Amino acid sequence: MITNREEELKAKFSKRMGRSLIFTANHMGHLLAKQSNRELIRLGFTLQIEQVPILFMVYFSGEDLLSQQEIANMLQKDKSGIQRSLRTLERDGYLRIVPDSIDRRKNLIQLTPAGKMVVEKAIETAETIDKQVTDQLTAEELDAFLATLRKISSILEK
Repeated sequence: MITNREEELKAKFSKRMGRSLIFTANHMGHLLAKQSNRELIRLGFTLQIEQVPILFMVYFSGEDLLSQQEIANMLQKDKSGIQRSLRTLERDGYLRIVPDSIDRRKNLIQLTPAGKMVVEKAIETAETIDKQVTDQLTAEELDAFLATLRKISSILEK
């Protein structure tokens, strides 16, 4: 239950930061992640939406196994954080970490059948949540929103 004090604090924050792109985008990302995590739990999966990009990278690489470093680079994350997530995903049976036969210092990442299934379910889940949200927008609102996001992304990628 939210107290009056919490409501007052939220109101102050919203008044001051409600028009801030950084805080609004972060809040929206948090809400989408929270909804996605609830849905993954409902479907019986033991992973968080934050781990899904790793599985996506491995899934979309196909037969071409990626190294931990390549995944970290592509996701723009530090190698140690990726390594922790990989160990969790391996423990839960979604992937295998195998030594590179050419360079023993490298580990390659291989999706398991359970990992492939969870990626496909995660894609379905993302599409369902996306549809739930976008169905509330007109075609013009959605086009304008996506165009704005692309523009902001291009500005930040410079």
